[in-house]
Amino acid sequence: MKIGLFWDNAINIKSYYVKDGTAYDFENNKPYTYHHTISAQCFPSTHNITFLWGNGVFLNLFEYISKGQELPDLDLDIIFYANERQGLDEHNWDSYSVECMRKKYPNTTIVGWIKEVYASTNGVNREANRIQFFKDCDYVHTEATNYMKTLPEFLNIEKLVGKKIQFTNQPLNIDYLYDNFYSNDKIKGIFAYIPNVDERHGKTYEFAKYIGEKYDLPVFYKTQINSLELSQIDFMKLWSQYLFHFNLDPLSQHPGGQCCQVANLGCINIGGLNESHKILFPNTAGTDLEKLEKEIVELLNSPEKQFETIQYAFNKLNEVYSFKTVKTQLEKLYK
Repeated sequence: MKIGLFWDNAINIKSYYVKDGTAYDFENNKPYTYHHTISAQCFPSTHNITFLWGNGVFLNLFEYISKGQELPDLDLDIIFYANERQGLDEHNWDSYSVECMRKKYPNTTIVGWIKEVYASTNGVNREANRIQFFKDCDYVHTEATNYMKTLPEFLNIEKLVGKKIQFTNQPLNIDYLYDNFYSNDKIKGIFAYIPNVDERHGKTYEFAKYIGEKYDLPVFYKTQINSLELSQIDFMKLWSQYLFHFNLDPLSQHPGGQCCQVANLGCINIGGLNESHKILFPNTAGTDLEKLEKEIVELLNSPEKQFETIQYAFNKLNEVYSFKTVKTQLEKLYK
């Protein structure tokens, strides 16, 4: 299957194509990485969809349309199109419309991709145009595994558009991360991780400080380093040294990509309500501090329980988030 992932605009992400499992810049045909990538062979979250068959394409449409350039000639089976920013504005509508994409790629299935649960629809007519955009697509699609499928926001979109949303899991390049970063030599301590958005911090730092002091565990806080300046490789090597990874994100409308990496590299995630937290670490997910402390004490007192928790998470990760799983899901949906 030849997949195109199109965004109306992508901040600091250039258009690229994948050939034999490596991403290349359209502009200079050199191996391509950006600020969130591990390497030209390993990209984050949704962008892994371009790597599933080793030959996908990502287009930042703004790069072409803003310069009046024609989109590249591509032979694609399916386009997953996220149109959530200026592509929904009235003065841009014709250039970014589904009709425009159909004219350029007439034999391709066009699927409206919900990239964000809450899209940047704060412009005039963006909300109405977003619904019209989904109506114009052949299908509507997003990444969700379990309870996220029933989020009120998704149910409302289905009602307004008149189409059921198609769901697949978010793919992760498990083999690459394991082969390059996994180690079972862990510091018996805590890495306290917080997402960049304030409302997702929860009580992560307070709880990590409390547990660290009470049980004499070293604690490293994400804010001790500038994670925006540190390379993804160095950041991953840093946090993956620690046995415990605290992330008490209280929001449930997020898939939880960081937790997937934690399971991939043999750490134990503590806390949080993201979807992957509940799937991969069911016993240590949540924000009930009393329950979490009890689980931590049991883990500290039992190397066997540590191993069982890590092994369960890794097995579940392969079952739910592997390339093989997501490829099978897409083949069933779009054949």
